[in-house]
Amino acid sequence: MRLHLIWLVLLGMVVSAPCAVLPPVVRGSAIVYLQAPGGVLDLTLQKRDLNIYDGPDVLEARLFSTDGQELMSVTIPDDGQVSRGKAGALQEVSQQVTLPGPGGYRLQVGSPTGGDLVFGMVTSAPRYVLRGNLLLNDGTVAGKVYFRPLGEAMTVTAQALHDPGRQQMVLRDGAGATLKTFDLLKAGQDETFAMAPDLGDRTGLWSLDLQHTDVKIQWDKPVYWTMDPGAYFEAERSRWLLLPYRQTRYLSPGGRAVLEFQLRNSFNPATEFKLETQGGTGLKCKVLEPASPVTVANKGMVTVKVEVRDDPGMAPGNSMQGALTATAVGDPSLTQSVSFEVRIGDSPADKPLKMPILLRRYEHENVQFGYAPEYTPNEVYFDLANRPWMRHRTESMYGSEGIQVLQEGQWQPRGFTDLFRRTYPGYKTNYGGGFLGAKVAFDDRGGAYSPIRLAISGQPSQCVLVYTADGGLTYQMSPFVGEAFDIEQFVGHNRLAMVPPVLAYVFRKAHPAPFAAYEDLFLYLPQVREGKLEMGEPVKVAENCVGSCQHSGAPASTATRDGKTHVVWGEIAPEDAPGVPTYIATYDHRTGKVGEKVLLGYAPPVNDVHNVPAVCQDSEGYVHVVLGSHGQAFQYTRSLKPNDAYSGWTKIVPVLSTGYIDEKTGPTGSGRQTYISLVCGPDDTLHIAYRQWRRNVDAVHPNQMFAALSVQSKPKTGEWGPAQPIVLPPVAGYSIYYHKLTIDRHGWLYLSYSYWTSDTTYQDDFPDRYHNRAVVVSKDGGKTWKLATTQDFVEGMAAK
Repeated sequence: MRLHLIWLVLLGMVVSAPCAVLPPVVRGSAIVYLQAPGGVLDLTLQKRDLNIYDGPDVLEARLFSTDGQELMSVTIPDDGQVSRGKAGALQEVSQQVTLPGPGGYRLQVGSPTGGDLVFGMVTSAPRYVLRGNLLLNDGTVAGKVYFRPLGEAMTVTAQALHDPGRQQMVLRDGAGATLKTFDLLKAGQDETFAMAPDLGDRTGLWSLDLQHTDVKIQWDKPVYWTMDPGAYFEAERSRWLLLPYRQTRYLSPGGRAVLEFQLRNSFNPATEFKLETQGGTGLKCKVLEPASPVTVANKGMVTVKVEVRDDPGMAPGNSMQGALTATAVGDPSLTQSVSFEVRIGDSPADKPLKMPILLRRYEHENVQFGYAPEYTPNEVYFDLANRPWMRHRTESMYGSEGIQVLQEGQWQPRGFTDLFRRTYPGYKTNYGGGFLGAKVAFDDRGGAYSPIRLAISGQPSQCVLVYTADGGLTYQMSPFVGEAFDIEQFVGHNRLAMVPPVLAYVFRKAHPAPFAAYEDLFLYLPQVREGKLEMGEPVKVAENCVGSCQHSGAPASTATRDGKTHVVWGEIAPEDAPGVPTYIATYDHRTGKVGEKVLLGYAPPVNDVHNVPAVCQDSEGYVHVVLGSHGQAFQYTRSLKPNDAYSGWTKIVPVLSTGYIDEKTGPTGSGRQTYISLVCGPDDTLHIAYRQWRRNVDAVHPNQMFAALSVQSKPKTGEWGPAQPIVLPPVAGYSIYYHKLTIDRHGWLYLSYSYWTSDTTYQDDFPDRYHNRAVVVSKDGGKTWKLATTQDFVEGMAAK
């Protein structure tokens, strides 16, 4: 039995078997990674309310299996103490959980009411670690933090969190030698120590000796740590080994499907893995490829295809379970299992869904609805034949950068990586992994265009406009100057009898604000002459432009019709301005000149690129502009004359005034919007999509702020309607969806999105920023929505 007697006596516990202990000193949310042999897991959770702030202090803990299935959920309520500033008595709850087998488990611990508490645990799992920074908040407790240093330079920063945490904290290497003594003599004052990759003995665990566990410790690189030296294990080795964690397929009786998993070797040397499948009653499954065992290089990835077949006698409504396991040959401790479920019957993805979609941890669109499209989901654009085009985000995720096009009911990959490599031998990847957007625009002759910024070894990045005249069978490209860009996509009624205009944002100098820079804005009017793409000379539109924001929303910045291109942008302004001054100007194709800029209004806050505007035109040519915002209400205005930016504009009106309620807003709340997308329907209804901050208006995440993906509409002669949430997040706090709202040539709406949260207790379980991307479609102007299938795109191409 390990020497945890002090803590066990304090807890009043009697134990007869080895256990691992995390003292109840951890403040905030965390994931505790457990390694257990299977069988029955004993787990006791402890909580102490700090009672620093008003309001209840509630602890929630959920245990997830290796494939993301919830095995346990417990809540420890507030201690009932009303006196503020005095820590309460220790509370605890004990659970026994039957584990499905040996492996790694994730215990997610947090407080939906703000984290005014500390927690700890005692568990029969022999090993546990936490990942990342430490916030320990009980100065009456001494202890040690154990970790293994990375094989590279790293920096640790420490401070006494409060006066009880003032101390001299010793850093020791694997042999127990002192490497650094942190003089944490003043609360809130940082002391930093840089550790060279060859510093100290690395044969054993390093430690931080704490006289008082009232400290804040931050690493510049993620580190796994424990407060029990015997509990440490290398959790990183199996991290992201098999993804996705779970999959769902709907089949007819006797049906067949092929599931794809990613076998990633992110943290080990080249390793040989044995692949095995297991199916429950009525389910046959086998690995189709690769042959087992398979060797995966360090930082390499292999796609594993698993065939599943159900029994022809299975009746609709039945479901069957299966699993895929990867185990390192010669090292059974390096193993990971993921699961799949086969349901007999029709998939909910084939029908309109009840909105909003409520994402749950490890249960996104596939697990809930069987969403498994033949295409790789991303923002979708439509040529004149209403054929859908989607560009891949990066080469590393999809094998080749390029465009996928629907041809005769089948999705065809149309790669252009070879063109990049031939032209730029040092080409590495699409700059930012598609962070600048993945727009595809079209002329009236069947040409398709997409701007891309290339990262090139040993050279500055290069923006290029990629062009294909034959559906992606062949490509050519033309370079242009800029760091960011936009191209005019179809948004409902713009008419492009030419190569779509391209905007280029050219950095001039930095700005002290974190989300702004001084940039010049140029308009390119490319042409195809004798089959060759030429960018031409750019026309300067504006100086001191605040920049472009294309990763989310990606609104059109230009609208072209009848010989005029209307351009909208925001500019740098003094800090006391009410927001980003937003302008419009018109380029006259007949004269070849840009008119004077017109101030439309101010998009809050000032000097922030997140609040760039959106522009479109309706069937009569009226110009509509929605001014963006970063956390406040959008604003809307319309030209008084069709296709005319210089004859006046309607009075600016807010787009939303509800959805977020707290003590500052009162009972009616306020509208909080970011990342505008804007299109115009065939009936001149305006449709927008955006990230919406919501609070106290939904049953989920009570009393907490969270970010929804919402849509909103304005009929031709009416006011803006209410916000309609499309997706609600699995966790509260910050979220971003990298969404794009587009429209096809018949007026069907397509909304693409993925999900990312700053809550590392969930996000760290996914290696990719754009994970679980999906596309939903509305064929009735936003009244109903469904997950987009290939059949929906086929129907769209056939629609009249």
